[in-house]
Amino acid sequence: MDKVSERAESVIEVAKTLLDYPYVWGSQRYHWGNSVLNTNFVAGEFDCSALTQYAYYKGAGVLLDVTTRTQVKQGMSVGFDDLERGDLMFFTNSSRYNLTGTERVGHVAIYPGDNYILHTASDHAVIEPISPSRRAYFIEGRRVL
Repeated sequence: MDKVSERAESVIEVAKTLLDYPYVWGSQRYHWGNSVLNTNFVAGEFDCSALTQYAYYKGAGVLLDVTTRTQVKQGMSVGFDDLERGDLMFFTNSSRYNLTGTERVGHVAIYPGDNYILHTASDHAVIEPISPSRRAYFIEGRRVL
């Protein structure tokens, strides 16, 4: 296994330890955009971008930005059919669908492979199949490893 694959597997494994953690919008961040780690951080609740930020740092040492709309600017863009394990997946939603640029982005998740999504939304972190309706809201993947 090459270094990138090892790091992707580590990110996914860290994210899996967060399954069933509660979803709380605007939750605490591992860092607040200044690359200085939050020494008071306690892994207990996450929104979508806090989960990806935590998993990427703990799993691969990568500091992702603070919000979904800033994380979508990191790494290299990849299409749905080119997603690899550990890639970030960005989605819009019904209220943002007609917006443009990063304002269209409303959700981020980790791609664990096999047409599944690892994310936190509505009530807690889960791994679930990518439904046709979720697929319809896919904007792009980002490869940051």
